[in-house]
Amino acid sequence: MPNVLGLAVLALLLTGAATVVVGAVCGTLAAGRALHRLLWPRPLPAAVVPTPRRYAWVACDTPRCGHLQTPHYPAGPGRVQCNHCGTVRPSP
Repeated sequence: MPNVLGLAVLALLLTGAATVVVGAVCGTLAAGRALHRLLWPRPLPAAVVPTPRRYAWVACDTPRCGHLQTPHYPAGPGRVQCNHCGTVRPSP
């Protein structure tokens, strides 16, 4: 029995030591990342991306578009314009 108690104490000590080592490694990595961000900050985005125009997928009535559904953008009150052929039609 004394051997089992000694092994249990040794296991607890090794677990504690491993915890300290992992904590030291994490602290070192965090300090390195902070120093890296301080010396070399991230660049700002070059430009703001504009929001895309609203569109609706509508079946185009022209042979050029093959009577398929294509994106149609607003072209005034109650009208939409095909993105591919430019045909203006009433909105659905």
